[in-house]
Amino acid sequence: MSSVNSKNLIMLELNAIASVEWNPELGQKLKSMRGKVSRRVLAAKVMDKYEYKVSQQYIQLLEHPEGSERAPSTVSFRLLRYLTEALDSDIYELFDSPKIIAKDT
Repeated sequence: MSSVNSKNLIMLELNAIASVEWNPELGQKLKSMRGKVSRRVLAAKVMDKYEYKVSQQYIQLLEHPEGSERAPSTVSFRLLRYLTEALDSDIYELFDSPKIIAKDT
């Protein structure tokens, strides 16, 4: 079942994901989610709340990966969760994905 307009999807526990292939579209979404919060403030929030060090320069590379040889091709999923949560948002919004909650069995 292959089509130009279809995607293959699987469900995984969020803690099972180590990194995500990064692209300019995701960078634009992150920038949009950040809104008027400065990169410096966002980096400080991530450090204060999660003790995870990220620089404002790295956040800028995430938001504008095109044309920079220093831009990452993959990004830590944990960092993306921290960034979105520090913005009072949810990782699901970054990926336009539905939130599915499963009960432990």
